[in-house]
Amino acid sequence: MRKLLIVSGLLFIAGAFFSVNAQSNKSVAGKWQYSVPEAPSGYEKGVIFLVEKDKALSGDLVLDSGYKVKLSNVSLKSDTLRLGAYVESEYVTVVSKVKGNKIEGKVDTSMGILGLKAEKK
Repeated sequence: MRKLLIVSGLLFIAGAFFSVNAQSNKSVAGKWQYSVPEAPSGYEKGVIFLVEKDKALSGDLVLDSGYKVKLSNVSLKSDTLRLGAYVESEYVTVVSKVKGNKIEGKVDTSMGILGLKAEKK
């Protein structure tokens, strides 16, 4: 009986911990101002628009120049946001961590791995 209480208590604490740290699709939906300082000129700044519809994420990437790209494979698991996009016929992927109203991650491109930072606006 004592073991059952201990196990139940640990499961309760673990569940509470994960529910506090897990992000939801609705929490990341919105406008994110991003920067990738190492990216080529014209690609280093812009806005990521994320939309939550029917429990799924989608969105667009809009460069400061106005060039717009549809996002694909957008997913959020716990605090890890993943997405992809074709930028001038090259498929790039992003893997990032969401921390409140900030995102930090990496962009995988043919030029190598580039750092990404974003802030929700």
